[in-house]
Formats: sequence, structure tokens, C-alpha cells
Amino acid sequence: MDRKAAPRRDGAVDLVKSLAICAVLLIHCSASHFANYGVGSNRWLAAAFYGSVSRWAVPAFLLCSGALMNDPARDVSVRRLFSRYLLRLLAALAAWGVFYELFRMFTLRGSAPLGTLLRGAAENLFYGNTYYHLYYFYFVFALYLTLPLTRLAARFASDGEQRYILAVWFLAGGLLRFFKHFWPLSQMQSSLLYFVLPAAAVCPGLGLLGWYMRCHPPRSWAEGLGLFAGGFAVTFLGTWGRSVGAGALDQFYLDGFGLFVLVMAAGVFRLCQWAAGRWTRLPQAVGFLSAASFCVYLVHPFFQYLAVPDRFLALPVYWSVPLQAAVLLGLSLLTYLGLRRVPVVSRWLI
Repeated sequence: MDRKAAPRRDGAVDLVKSLAICAVLLIHCSASHFANYGVGSNRWLAAAFYGSVSRWAVPAFLLCSGALMNDPARDVSVRRLFSRYLLRLLAALAAWGVFYELFRMFTLRGSAPLGTLLRGAAENLFYGNTYYHLYYFYFVFALYLTLPLTRLAARFASDGEQRYILAVWFLAGGLLRFFKHFWPLSQMQSSLLYFVLPAAAVCPGLGLLGWYMRCHPPRSWAEGLGLFAGGFAVTFLGTWGRSVGAGALDQFYLDGFGLFVLVMAAGVFRLCQWAAGRWTRLPQAVGFLSAASFCVYLVHPFFQYLAVPDRFLALPVYWSVPLQAAVLLGLSLLTYLGLRRVPVVSRWLI
């Protein structure tokens, strides 16, 4: 693939984003079910299944961003990076941060004086303690701020050099981050552990990996399926085993940047590349859902609170989780159809 002639859009990226936003909804809809059932019970396992099989969503979004933003054909000068991309992210974070602080005040009404609630909201905004799902912005900031570096690698590094960079990144951001919790690394106080990357530092590597995979499509479906199935099996079985031992949900394997979650994300990306390469034209619904994915991500917690969540919790987990996710998806897509008609909102906030 000629890197300088790479297209701006990619059907595989649209397919990944469409599946990823559905996976986000499954994560958030399954999370509230764990406390209702005994660890290891059938319904608890159903919640663990939904939570594990969808855990790859956020890393997959970052793979997509990197696959597009590291394209040398895209104009991402430092000036444009700050005046357009980062400014848009900052404006969206500020607007949605304020919206969800007002929403949080509404949910807490009567629990404290209005002045106390306002002071709490102001402190949350000042310290960046935004509503739970807005943490994603900070990972995108990490990816965007390092684009001048990763784009150099995407444009000038050979395939072998890119593989070396990705291998070092995977060692520090994947393998060491995981195995530091096990013997003998768990006994180390320093030395090798200095190389362990925090979650924010994993994001640029995901971006470069997304571009590398975009330039090197898979030869068959087996590569993606093997990565996804292996990553899911360890995530699900590991969560089950550790939770039974702890007597409560243990989220070690559910870490959004955990080793096997990253493996799952790469597997989904590969499967979507393989599938998109065999479709003459992707269904219009895929492109629409991909375009709406950011808005859906931003607004769905609002509807999750309003859409009588207790009723879904009273239903069997097996079908209540996908049903609630479908309801949230529908309401969020209707909101997107309305918000995209507002020019300022469409350009800067969704």
C-alpha cells in the first residue's frame, strides 16, 4: 500500500467504529448487573460474558483514530493539530463536562444545599473530575498530542522499523503492564518496572498500530478470529476465576488497556478489515453508525439514567442487557439526528 496515496476514509474503520459503539453500550448496560447476583451464578456469568466480550471498545476507537490521523496524506500540521483537532476536543470536553455536571446536580437535588452542589460541580470541572465516560477525552488527547511523533514513524520509518517500535511499545505497554502483577515481576520494586507504560502512554502506540494494520491487511479471517477468541477467553475466564476467589467482581482482566483486551481490539480490527475487503460496498447503516458513534458515546449515559434502569435490572440478564443497549442506541441516534442539524454543535461538539 502506497502510504502517500492512502485514502482518508476506510470501510474497515467505519465497521470497527460501528461495532465499538455497540460494545460500549453493552459494557455500561452489563456493569450494573454484577451486584445483583452471586459470583459464579448463571446470571452473573451472563453479565460477565457481555462485559468481557465487549471490553475491547475503547482501544478499538483509538486504533481507528490512529489509522486515520497517522495517514501521511492527511493534513495534520502542528498548527492545524492545535487550531482544529485539539481545540475541537477541548470545546467538546468543556461543553459536555458542564452538561453532565448540571445533570449530576439534578440527580443529587435535595441531597445538599444548592450552593454546595454548585461548589462541587465547579470543583469537578476545575480538577477534571468529569462524568465517568468522559475519561475517553483524555486518552484521545494523549494520542493527538503525540501525533507529530507517530506520524514521522508512519511516513518515514520502514516496515521493519515500525514493527520494532510497536514491539517495544507492546512490551512496555502490554506485557510488562500485565505481568508486573505476577511473580517474579511482582517482587520487583524498581529496575525493570521503570519501563512499564501508564495507560495514557499506551494510546500513541495504539494509534501507530492502527495505521500499521491499515497498511497491512490480513490475509485471512483466521488471524482476527484467533486474536479475538484468545483475548476473550482469557478475559472472561480470568475474570470468572479471580472473582470466585475474591467473592466479588474482580476487574483485573477487565482493565480497558489490559493485555488481552488489547489483543481483542486488534482481533476485531483485523476481522473488520477482512470483512470490509470482501464487501463491494458497505451497508449505509455502517457509515451512519460510524458517523454517529461519538455522539452516541457522549449522550447515552443521560438516557441510561432516564430510561428506567431498575426495570431492566429486574429482567433476566441474558436478554435485558442487549435490550437496554438497543434502547439506548435508538434514543442516542435520534438525538444525533437532531444535534447534527445545529451547525455549531455538529462541527464542534459531536
